[in-house]
Amino acid sequence: MTEGYYSSGPNPNLRRFVEEHATPYDPETDEYDVPPFDKPIKTTKATAIYKMHSYWSKKPHDAIREYIKHYTKPGDIVLDPMCGSGGTALVALMEGRAAIAIDLSPAASFITKNYCTPVDVEQLQQAFEDLKEKVKPEMDWLYETRCDRCDGAATMAYVVYSYLFECSRCLEKIPLFDCIEAQGQTASGKPKKLLACPNCLSRGHIEEISTRDKRFDPIEVVISYLCEEGCTPKRDERRYNDSDPKKRAYFNDHDLAKLHEIEIKDIPYWFPTIRMMNPQASQKEWGMLWRPYHGDIQRVDQFFTKQNLWALAVIKNAIENLNATNEIKDTLRFIFQSNILNSSIMYRFRESGKGGIAMGTYYVPPMYQSMNVYSGLKNKYSDISRGLSELLDLRSVDLMISTQTSLDMSNIANNKIDYIFTDPPYSWKVQYGESNFIWEAWGEFETDWLS
Repeated sequence: MTEGYYSSGPNPNLRRFVEEHATPYDPETDEYDVPPFDKPIKTTKATAIYKMHSYWSKKPHDAIREYIKHYTKPGDIVLDPMCGSGGTALVALMEGRAAIAIDLSPAASFITKNYCTPVDVEQLQQAFEDLKEKVKPEMDWLYETRCDRCDGAATMAYVVYSYLFECSRCLEKIPLFDCIEAQGQTASGKPKKLLACPNCLSRGHIEEISTRDKRFDPIEVVISYLCEEGCTPKRDERRYNDSDPKKRAYFNDHDLAKLHEIEIKDIPYWFPTIRMMNPQASQKEWGMLWRPYHGDIQRVDQFFTKQNLWALAVIKNAIENLNATNEIKDTLRFIFQSNILNSSIMYRFRESGKGGIAMGTYYVPPMYQSMNVYSGLKNKYSDISRGLSELLDLRSVDLMISTQTSLDMSNIANNKIDYIFTDPPYSWKVQYGESNFIWEAWGEFETDWLS
């Protein structure tokens, strides 16, 4: 959809699109008389379409669909001037309406484009197989390790890192991972649960380790791996201080050795190194989402371990050099984009297994889980291909996407739009523009609009 999608700047085809699709409005003869929508809506986020991308606080498309069906008729023009991930445009097309989607963020307009563009899933599958073939050798090298049960080949599923904090009593630097939950009390004497220094606790003292204290560089504390030689269960793990000496030896000789091997090499592919929010060189802070616990993080690439940064750069390079149509490449870029944040050091580690990133902010937790990028990419491909399979029969492809401010609608003539449905950004809760910055940096979009 070359004419229908502009990733940078206002779409010059928008005025013509409106003129071609608009129904002339005559107040003397117009008989539009639709009562207010007053029906309860039952909806769910557990759909293949919704799971295609985890854009911030997006609404289930089937809820928006009820409004489109109620207030418009086939052939009408529906406008969303702050489209986000494109839910309004998508359901307008599903119901046979023409759609205009506008957003200032190139990441948002790119997501909208990919939600609303039918793709041949067989061609996509072949392209994805070609992509996997190209990147697999380096993925195998980046995540290779050994199984401590059979000594066969194994693959790292994730690496857990824990920041160190200095205990104010014993002055030891303690990984938060080692801290023990204990019962303490507040300054006013009320009971509270806290994380205690294990060294002091063993001596009968409850000394709290607070994540508000100064923290030191993180260390690797857990490796979860998948045996490739037939062990059952396939998944196992080992820890830096494992009580099993064999596991502890494998942790040092294979896991840490691999990570060190990666650290001392240069990544031979492009990756984004721009400073977050494009501040001046002398400015440390980089936007409303900046927090002091980010430490020395100033650039996009610093949100990733070297292992995952390398893996993302490999995949990005392979997509750009793949022998495929630009539409198929855009879908692969969409799959790649949707896996970026889960590949970052913002992915929280929890013993319960319920990790993930904190939505709508840039938060590096005191314990983070560096996920296998290649596995994440394959999972995202499955999610997106299932969603695309449900969108093959869009009733309309009359779509115009413009990356611009909604404060200037001079390219849309008056009395030409039949219905406007939008969900304005609540910036006091979700900083959409800043939250999209990492996606836009990896997508090589213009980020100056945030300056």
